[in-house]
Amino acid sequence: MPRLAAAYSGKALQTAWEVRVGDHVIRLAWSPAGDLIAVACIAGPIHIIDSASGGTVRVLEGHRFGTQCLDWSHDGQFLASGGQDGKVRIWEPNSDRALRELDAGASRVEEVAFAPGAPRLASAAGRLLKLWNLDGETVQTYPLHPSTIADIEWQRQGLYLTSACYGQLATFKPDAPDPVKTFQWKGSILTIAWSPNGDYVATGNQDASVHFWYRKTGKDLEMSGYPTKVRQLTWDPESRYLATGGSAHVIIWDCSGKGPAGSRPITLKAHDTLLSALEYQHKGSLLASGCQNGQVCVWHPAKTQTPGPCASESGGHRRRSRNCRRRASRPVLTLSGPRPQARETSGTLTSLVCGWRSGGRRLCRLIAHALVQSCIHNPVRGTSRNCASTAQART
Repeated sequence: MPRLAAAYSGKALQTAWEVRVGDHVIRLAWSPAGDLIAVACIAGPIHIIDSASGGTVRVLEGHRFGTQCLDWSHDGQFLASGGQDGKVRIWEPNSDRALRELDAGASRVEEVAFAPGAPRLASAAGRLLKLWNLDGETVQTYPLHPSTIADIEWQRQGLYLTSACYGQLATFKPDAPDPVKTFQWKGSILTIAWSPNGDYVATGNQDASVHFWYRKTGKDLEMSGYPTKVRQLTWDPESRYLATGGSAHVIIWDCSGKGPAGSRPITLKAHDTLLSALEYQHKGSLLASGCQNGQVCVWHPAKTQTPGPCASESGGHRRRSRNCRRRASRPVLTLSGPRPQARETSGTLTSLVCGWRSGGRRLCRLIAHALVQSCIHNPVRGTSRNCASTAQART
């Protein structure tokens, strides 16, 4: 990988295509095969776009009052959406009509999430968490949460479904109504990120911190010192590095060995506005970041010197040291924000999708004001991948 950084340092990504969808875009999801991108507009419609050409395959009705969330099934045969009408809909990408319409139990659906490798769909609406099969039947209704559910995520292996609300992170088995483990923490959780190996779970929080639990022991850590609330979290494929937002800089924690306790992170500096999207390559070590002015950077961290926030055991004091320094990097590829004269495309980059297909690498960035843009760079020999992953900024 160092040869990649040397070969591409300072170069720009090239635009492959652009699509205007006529409305503010709120969510974006790349299908597992990498051939389709689902784009949810704030007014409700969902555009299905061919990722190779940028052509619109079809436009789904979506949801009355607006679409809130999207997720593809593991085999790419189904797309689930949740909206501000309190409904969950299951779509087949080759049809204009919803296959199923489900009542999520509240006026707004916060999140939907397909189980990895199983025909199950979880939905979060208000304080209610439900599990469905693809026939639209309720498999499990979990106890009411203490407050509105902010996020849900399946452990990569599909063994556990995790929900976050104020004061707690709860982990459920699909076939049992009560949580198998509850991580208590007095604070407002915004987002969840399980490590790919299932050993760690991290949360980004309203109080400008990242909380981190070891699944087996329940031991927790707090990463503090961020300038603002943390909405972006992403793990590298090896479960060693956790990249976080909450700043104009990308902050990366090394979770190998004894973990990040007492350590200083890697800090990546290139953006001049707050991060709004962050995603690791699904297989490989590249990291994509996007900020509020629409700039996208692709990173391959290298050794240099920079300070950053600190990690401490839960309840510990925040610590800073001018002499404590770690690694950082310059981006290996960049894509600047929208041109000033193109006012209709200016705005916060709200979602970032990274996909790697045979014969090339492709990044898709999303500008909030009705523009979906695909960016591509040529692969280094032997590094093409067949995978896709997403990242959404929640607003």
